[in-house]
Amino acid sequence: MITARNDIGAPDEWGIRFFAPVEGQPGVAFDFVEAPEPDDSLGGSGKMRTYVDAGLHRDLGDATVDFQELDGNAELIIRPHRDGRR
Repeated sequence: MITARNDIGAPDEWGIRFFAPVEGQPGVAFDFVEAPEPDDSLGGSGKMRTYVDAGLHRDLGDATVDFQELDGNAELIIRPHRDGRR
């Protein structure tokens, strides 16, 4: 994600924000932004802050988000955390 941020020329202090592309549409969109929206869930580290739209966070929970290169294209990979309690 840091490489992608650098590739588009966004400042190092900007974070990545995940949100639903259009209400009712499936999928996840992202953009590099200077600051979160007021109701975003915050995460990440000092190297890359993450902001997740509140509605999307309700659907995804505390998932791990990463990028994977496939056939020269970057794909967003979302890995839900599994609840280990039984």
